[in-house]
Amino acid sequence: MTVDKPAKNAQIHADGTLAVHAGRFLVPSNPPSSPPLFQASSYEFSDLTDVEDIYAGKRAGAIYGRYGGPNGGHFETAVAELEGASEAVGAASGMAAIAAALTTSLGPGEPIVCASELYGGTTALLENDFQLNGHRRIVVEISDHQAVGAALESSGSPVLYVEALSNPLLHVADLPALADIAHAAGACLIVDATFASPILCRPLHYGVDLVVHSVGKYLGGHGDVGAGVVSGSSARCGPIRQWLIRNGATIPHFEAWLALRGLRTLGLRMPRHSTNAAAVATYLTTVPAVAHVHHPSLPGHQQHALAQRLYPLGTGGIVAFDLLGDRGAVDAFVGSLEMIAIVHSLGEVATTISYSAASSHRLQSADERRRQGVTAATLRLSCGIEDARDIIADLNSAFERSLQHAGPAA
Repeated sequence: MTVDKPAKNAQIHADGTLAVHAGRFLVPSNPPSSPPLFQASSYEFSDLTDVEDIYAGKRAGAIYGRYGGPNGGHFETAVAELEGASEAVGAASGMAAIAAALTTSLGPGEPIVCASELYGGTTALLENDFQLNGHRRIVVEISDHQAVGAALESSGSPVLYVEALSNPLLHVADLPALADIAHAAGACLIVDATFASPILCRPLHYGVDLVVHSVGKYLGGHGDVGAGVVSGSSARCGPIRQWLIRNGATIPHFEAWLALRGLRTLGLRMPRHSTNAAAVATYLTTVPAVAHVHHPSLPGHQQHALAQRLYPLGTGGIVAFDLLGDRGAVDAFVGSLEMIAIVHSLGEVATTISYSAASSHRLQSADERRRQGVTAATLRLSCGIEDARDIIADLNSAFERSLQHAGPAA
């Protein structure tokens, strides 16, 4: 072991003072096989020249928790490498990452062109905070490329914001085409790729400018992280980092450490999530109590060919489906599940289910949900990494029990 610096306690006589300064921090001369956790909220400087050099970025060093730390930097470089990005910036949540990406891409009063299908929290952010600050929200159907181009040209918006795979119905954004359209109009294309992960899709390779992830989903993968991350060019990520620092929304140290631990198994987990979801989607098409199944792996899906082109390894673990009936049918079904828990998140190693009208799209009106295709009987299943046969068995038993208790749907 090597000592960071000589002991400074030789002249201390009072026990209370010694208690504050006692001990030595030993730094191993050889690196650990697993990244250590740095929970320090602040760091010491050797002198004022050291202060100036670290603040100016002339040499590597840490300053204060809000500016980030070693674990955050480690996680960020890992995500950047996976995404094929020049830089990545960790945030305190997925919503903080979205807010930072949008805010730094907009000038005063500039409008935002966005997909008609978005996570409910994103829609609430756009409808409230951004519109109150003068950023009008212009909604377009992103599969209508002519309409997307017209909206960008007529509004002069510098931003097109979409989800790679929409929440919850898994509509597939044609990222190469949308990147061309956005750039032709001088706009930045920002993509939330949370449902995909960099294992299944690297949007930057298709010309996307910024990629956002809610880290607590697939990147973390174990339901124990709350964080976000944005990837892109250094020119775009620099202002994002400074915005997050000013707003106190950088990624916390422990969350970054957990996220990196989860990231290491991402390549193993994503193919299993995807194959399980495809198997479950196929099963659900055979269930009489299911009115519609939303999954791009199904040959009848209108974007099946596009999904195969952009997602050759699969489209992740999400399957959305509409039950016959209404809220009563939903209550009976989810109440009959045994292994599958009701969880208002996704991407964990265990299979979970959520009721979109009460979770991801709770903040939207019933009319807005219907316009997006989210009904009173839409459920979002996040397939974990269990054996697909066990997931299907639990679903099948729940269908049988719920029909016995509630009777056939009208």
